[in-house]
Amino acid sequence: MRMGGFFFFCRTGRAAARSYAVAAVLLVGLVITGCRLDGGTGYVEIRTVPVGPSTQATLYLDSEKLEPLKKGTAVLRQSVGTHKLGIASSGEPRLLCEVVIEKDRITTVTVSLFERPPRCQCRSSTGTDAASNRRCTG
Repeated sequence: MRMGGFFFFCRTGRAAARSYAVAAVLLVGLVITGCRLDGGTGYVEIRTVPVGPSTQATLYLDSEKLEPLKKGTAVLRQSVGTHKLGIASSGEPRLLCEVVIEKDRITTVTVSLFERPPRCQCRSSTGTDAASNRRCTG
């Protein structure tokens, strides 16, 4: 009688272990899915005119200082949303334009350093961006 009870307990134990394993896998899946609910990522391509490095000006995306652009261009991976592109020669960065980054898209912004003050020129697939527009959309 004791043997039958022991085998019954082992089968119940295995079933419980399987249930816990399935629950753990589902929990891990939910946690991973929850981490991906950030809305995705997109890309911003920043170009400077002239192409040569500008030693006086430093570019900022939001509050993050960008490294000097190599050959006048950089492609950055960013979270989806609106980001602020700024420039600073000394002191606080000054807002140049807002860059709207969409999921799995590339937004191209050209920063013209010839002009005083520097300004953004946006490139869009529709070609309807006005020169004075301070919002770049990919």
